[in-house]
Amino acid sequence: MTPASHSLRLSPADLRLEVPAGMRLQDVLFAQGVEFPCGGRGRCKGCRVKVLRGALPVSPEENHLLTSAERDAGWRLACRHAIAGDLELELAQWEMSVLSDNTAFAFQPREGLGVAIDLGTTTVAAQLLDLRTGNVLGVRTALNAQARHGGDIMSRVEFAMHGGQAELQRLLRGQTCGKGGPL
Repeated sequence: MTPASHSLRLSPADLRLEVPAGMRLQDVLFAQGVEFPCGGRGRCKGCRVKVLRGALPVSPEENHLLTSAERDAGWRLACRHAIAGDLELELAQWEMSVLSDNTAFAFQPREGLGVAIDLGTTTVAAQLLDLRTGNVLGVRTALNAQARHGGDIMSRVEFAMHGGQAELQRLLRGQTCGKGGPL
């Protein structure tokens, strides 16, 4: 590890990263699949992380959005902080299922495989289907790359109206789902 970087451990996945000093926590975590519902504006509690080791000082937004019990327990808003030292964080978002609907659907059986893609506001999901049985053979999910500018349509409209339209279009054109190539 170089002197200009810090160790970041993310639970519950036990992911360990080396992060440049001063890098925004939001940028690091978004690259790892963490959603920022309000686009990192400090208006919601969607990017809450719990500090297990290290320190993140309480920001003014956290004083308003988090209860004193939450702050005392180590909860912080990732969008309000930069990396200033070694950290270990718990990410509650990683404990939630992104796509869990395996219910049957009406279809005409045929030979081969099919792909169902759900391009959602915050998540892109692709399911590989056996067209003979309708069974889901595999699932890949990823955050919609546009979600870094807000987890809802209105946050993205606001971003687009303030000069971000080309960026939103570029992000969608380069979207991937999981480890594969562009959609």
